[in-house]
Amino acid sequence: MTSNTTPHVARRMSAPALAPPGVPLPADEVPSPSLRYYTPPPKPLASCERKRSKDAPAGALAVDTTFQNIVTMTAGHSGIGLSVMSAMLAWTLTERGRSCALVDADFVGGCLDLLLGVERESGLRFSQVEAPLGYIEGTALNHDLLVWEGVRVLPYDPWNARQPDWWEVQAAVRALAQANDVVIVDAGQGGLVETVNDLRSSMHIVAAELSVIGLARAKTHRMRLDSWGCPTPRIVGVLPRGKPRGRGEVGVPEAEDYLTATVLGPVRPFAGLCGDVLEGLGIRSIPKGSRKAINLLADAIEQTIRPMHAATEPDW
Repeated sequence: MTSNTTPHVARRMSAPALAPPGVPLPADEVPSPSLRYYTPPPKPLASCERKRSKDAPAGALAVDTTFQNIVTMTAGHSGIGLSVMSAMLAWTLTERGRSCALVDADFVGGCLDLLLGVERESGLRFSQVEAPLGYIEGTALNHDLLVWEGVRVLPYDPWNARQPDWWEVQAAVRALAQANDVVIVDAGQGGLVETVNDLRSSMHIVAAELSVIGLARAKTHRMRLDSWGCPTPRIVGVLPRGKPRGRGEVGVPEAEDYLTATVLGPVRPFAGLCGDVLEGLGIRSIPKGSRKAINLLADAIEQTIRPMHAATEPDW
């Protein structure tokens, strides 16, 4: 085997076989033509890429019913502003005195630290989360996360790692639920909900764009959540961005008739906030047009988690 001077290209040569004159060579020793093939360069392994087991730990297979403070945020399609809404909700709960963690489980979009403008802050990312036994100690994980406006944030960094295994996501969510009053999970379009037991059984909030096509997608998304056995979600309406004046918008009453459910909102788009996010400045304030809907969602969350905290507090 010899290599020519062209990088990553090798040339395999077969030396001619010798035999006495008049004696034919065996079929398996007939000289073959030279074969040329391409050998791709070895892919360097990033430090975060580790060898993982394909089998889920036994402890991750059961639903942990002791944590009733997990809130899963999803939407029927991308680009609706779900991550911004999740962050504003976590910020609002923190301002109310609740310890809150925000988990980026949207492994299609991700980059929540970029959206919040804290990508340069030190702290743990999902590529560094390891749960080989399906368990993570909550206080230790909480301490290692980056902090934005008092909110503990676990972002996903798609450029540094492949998608985490589902039991690693579940272990991280359980750990943060142990260490915080509320855990807000930005699950994007819900790709993980079916496989992560604790997300499937958590409180659900669905963002629905208040347009004809947006409501159709929200209805389909709600049917998918129902098929997975998720509890009835709370729905918040979001006005479409970039719509022509006086066109494309569906009112909340009409949306409630179509979805046969109560629709909170609407959440109104704000050009200043959109510009800040696009420029990497993060969310510097909650726009006035969104505060009412965000506060109603925060009220619903506090009413949901209150029984758990009341049960754990001593009765003096």
